[in-house]
Amino acid sequence: MAGGGALIRDAGRLAGIPGVLVHGRVDLGGPLDTAWQLAGAWPDAELIVVEEAGHLPTGTTRDHVRQALDRFAA
Repeated sequence: MAGGGALIRDAGRLAGIPGVLVHGRVDLGGPLDTAWQLAGAWPDAELIVVEEAGHLPTGTTRDHVRQALDRFAA
C-alpha cells in the first residue's frame, strides 16, 4: 500500500467530509479490500460496489459516479 497506509490510517481526519467510493468487485488492479478499509476508516464515506465491473468502468459504474456528483452538486 502506498505511503505505508497513510490514507487509511489518517482517514478519520476526513470526518465531516462526505465521500462516495465506487469500486468494481472484480478489479484485479486495485483490490476491493483497500476500498473497503478506506470506507470503514472514513466516517462519512459510502462504498458502492459494482458487481459486474472490474478496473475499467461500466455503464453502471458511470451511473453511480454521476449520481454521487449530482448529490454533491445539490
